[in-house]
Amino acid sequence: MGRPPCCDKEGVKKGPWTPEEDIILVSYIQEHGPSNWKAVPANTGLSRCSKSCRLRWTNYLRPGIKRGNFTDQEEKMIIHLQALLGNRWAAIAAYLPQRTDNDIKNYWNTYLKKKLNKLEAGSDQGHNIGVSVSQPMSRGQWERRLQTDIRMAKRALIEALSSNKASSSSTLLLAESNSNLSSENSIFYNSNTNKPTTQSMCYASSADNIARF
Repeated sequence: MGRPPCCDKEGVKKGPWTPEEDIILVSYIQEHGPSNWKAVPANTGLSRCSKSCRLRWTNYLRPGIKRGNFTDQEEKMIIHLQALLGNRWAAIAAYLPQRTDNDIKNYWNTYLKKKLNKLEAGSDQGHNIGVSVSQPMSRGQWERRLQTDIRMAKRALIEALSSNKASSSSTLLLAESNSNLSSENSIFYNSNTNKPTTQSMCYASSADNIARF
């Protein structure tokens, strides 16, 4: 069983909206807000179903909608998000707040998908004839490249930290060895300087003993 119809299809007008209908819908929403769409046709006198009123407002009449050609950055974003989310156009439109999900879906189906298919076909032909063809990334390649960049950045950071730690530890070891060496040398020199004194003391005590005899 599918979703029940939003309204009775009898007497419902279809086809393009007229400027007069747009003015009536915009005036009503400005006063009551974009809610309770089932009550809009009855309260405004529009011979449109509630779904048609909602889509007309969401995709064409609400403020802040961006019209015109999609930029390169927007195309890359749509390709990346479509590879991650699939054909969930409402979720994709959340990352492009000035674009409607309907515009994004239409742009994908009429242009972007065909463009990617041509690029992939050209890339396959280039591999078959042994020629390296540099083509823009498409679909899941965006996600894989992003994950690879993150892993490489983490690895480089870990290597940098480990090298710094190793150099600091070697410096500490060298300083400790130099300290131990200097202390040993001082002990050695002190022992050498004390030896004659000890010997002279021994000699003196022996002379005293001989004199006593």
